[in-house]
Amino acid sequence: MTNDIAQQFQVLNGHIASAIAEQDYPRATALDRARQEILKDICLMDNQSIHAGFFTLVEECARDNAKLIQKVQEDMSLISKQTSRSLKAKRAYMDY
Repeated sequence: MTNDIAQQFQVLNGHIASAIAEQDYPRATALDRARQEILKDICLMDNQSIHAGFFTLVEECARDNAKLIQKVQEDMSLISKQTSRSLKAKRAYMDY
């Protein structure tokens, strides 16, 4: 496999990370689907044409993605807590 595919994969991962950082989840999801299709295509290739380092790259990307997912989950939890507090305050005010 050429370095072009590995570079494109890295660029795609960068775009996914940017979309998540910008909280553009529909874009991140679409990019992730494209990345999954690339991985499927690569898995269908002759194993000897795939550079061994590519799988190391995929593992690194998976670790980075896991960190991003953890961050999103933490952000969503914080937003949920803030929303809950706001709703409680609003109910308390309305009952007053």
